[in-house]
Amino acid sequence: MKSIVIRQPNELVIEERPIPQPAAGEVRVKIKLAGICGSDSHIYRGHNPFAKYPRVIGHEFFGVIDAIGEGVTDKAIGQRVSVDPVISCGHCYPCSVGKPNVCTSLVVLGVHRDGGFSEYAVVPAKNAWQVPDNVTDRHAVMIEPFTIAANVTGHVSPTDQDIALVYGAGPMGLTTIQVLKRVYRVKQVIVVDRIDERLEMAQRNGADWVINNSVVPLADTLKAEGYYRR
Repeated sequence: MKSIVIRQPNELVIEERPIPQPAAGEVRVKIKLAGICGSDSHIYRGHNPFAKYPRVIGHEFFGVIDAIGEGVTDKAIGQRVSVDPVISCGHCYPCSVGKPNVCTSLVVLGVHRDGGFSEYAVVPAKNAWQVPDNVTDRHAVMIEPFTIAANVTGHVSPTDQDIALVYGAGPMGLTTIQVLKRVYRVKQVIVVDRIDERLEMAQRNGADWVINNSVVPLADTLKAEGYYRR
């Protein structure tokens, strides 16, 4: 199979590798689509202190299960799945209180262990989440980024009477806008960025008001509209 490998910082190659076989408790996923995250570029440039090299990057990926390891009974060949890249032990203190993202033996696909920039990847069966048939492939690959927006908004539990300010209209900002407007249906979403192209995308994603704060300071703009009080 072909894999995109970062052998060391600033050295990216396409390698031919053996197709992996799932161990007990694992499934093999034939990758259909994978997203590029900013953290992938950090690993490429050597700016992620946790990355081990050589490394197949990619932690936002989606595919179809094509092999099942011993002991896996709740997955089936042919299932479309989105992969949770965070592998946790399930029994340390953080895991026991519902915080597997800070597991004491945390492993992240594409960082500590090879990720999804390959034709195939083996992952723990519990990390492969079935995707409903009504979710298209191109939307399924965005599930992992949308979990970030779900986590952010879940912490504040906005209502339809709230006004939300999103500072930055990059990929995470855009997904957060969509969740705020289409899930929580907040009253107004204000988005701030310094790049007009991103602000245009914010409007297409549901922003009610966009502000380029490279032109006028944000505080001055909000104050002029009656939003800002000291």
